[in-house]
Amino acid sequence: MDKGRAKWLLPTLALTTALAAAPLVAEINVDGVIKYRQNVMKALGGHIGAADRLVRGQVPLMDQLELHAKAARDIAHTIPTLFPAESIPPEAEFNGATVSTDALKSIADKPQAFKQAAQDAIDATDAFLKAVQAGDKQELPAAFKRVGEACKGCHKDFRKDQE
Repeated sequence: MDKGRAKWLLPTLALTTALAAAPLVAEINVDGVIKYRQNVMKALGGHIGAADRLVRGQVPLMDQLELHAKAARDIAHTIPTLFPAESIPPEAEFNGATVSTDALKSIADKPQAFKQAAQDAIDATDAFLKAVQAGDKQELPAAFKRVGEACKGCHKDFRKDQE
C-alpha cells in the first residue's frame, strides 16, 4: 500500500466505526434506566434514613454520620442525570410495553421547576455535610431538616403518591 492511501486508512476506519456505533450509543434502554434510577434513589433514601437515626440520637454511631452525609450529597448530585426524557411517562416504554415508574410527567412538563427541585436537594445535602464536618451540633438538626424538606418538595410535585 502506498503512503498516500495509508495516511487516510486509519482515520477513515475510525470514522466508519464511530458512525456505525453511534446508534448503539444513542439508544436508551428505558427499563434499565428506570431500574437504575429506582436503585439510586433507594440508596439515597437508605443513607438519609440512617442519618435520621443518628441525628435523632437513636443509634450511638455518630462516627458514621459523615459517611451517610457524603453518600447522600454524592447521590443528590446525580439526580438531574437520572431522568432522561425517554424514561418519563408517557414515553416510558420499553419494547412496546409501558415500564413501571413513580416519576410523573410533570418532570417533562416543568423542566425548570424539576431542575430547581433537584438543585434544592443538592444544596441541602451540601449544607448538611458541611454541618456534619464542622461538628456543628446546633446547625445539624436544622440542616438535616432541610434535606427532608427538599426530598419531600421534589416528591410532592414529581413523584406518584406512595400509599
